[in-house]
Amino acid sequence: MSEDIDLLAHGHGWPIAYSREKDFERGRGVEVNWEVRERLMLGYLESHIANVCCVVAVGHDPEEAERLIADVETKLPNRVIDTADILLGIQDDSDPRKLAKSLVQAGFGAPITFDEQFFKAFEEASTAHPIHNVRSIAITSIAYIEWPEFIPVLRTIESTDPNENVRARATLVRRAYEAAEH
Repeated sequence: MSEDIDLLAHGHGWPIAYSREKDFERGRGVEVNWEVRERLMLGYLESHIANVCCVVAVGHDPEEAERLIADVETKLPNRVIDTADILLGIQDDSDPRKLAKSLVQAGFGAPITFDEQFFKAFEEASTAHPIHNVRSIAITSIAYIEWPEFIPVLRTIESTDPNENVRARATLVRRAYEAAEH
């Protein structure tokens, strides 16, 4: 998809404001941001963990950002994954590796506004999954969702998870949430 979104941005004449590629042991991560206009950015993220990507828009006016995403989705229709499919992936915990990849995908593709089903699935994966790496990936993915409803969950994880790294990850994400609120 990186070529498709790059061609779209180039066709509109949007200059690249930031670009970074990084090779990891398990794949390549990519982040590119284009300046659509003053105070409106289009971002492309490609996960090296789940081999998925997402497009986000950030701007001073949230409605303008949503319109930009809707416009991009119409120009890349075969590339959009339905949220129902994403939800199914994070509700199936039979294969921990598949669940971890689905959590990353869901972090990128969760609805912008609070959704009870997504919330419950993330809450379950981040607090109750028996494998600490899956809990940690769930917490990392929560950072991309930005629903304040996760703050109490993160606080609980900080004080109760048996794994020190998971607790530390929850603290890091909670602090990022709280910093974004101010």
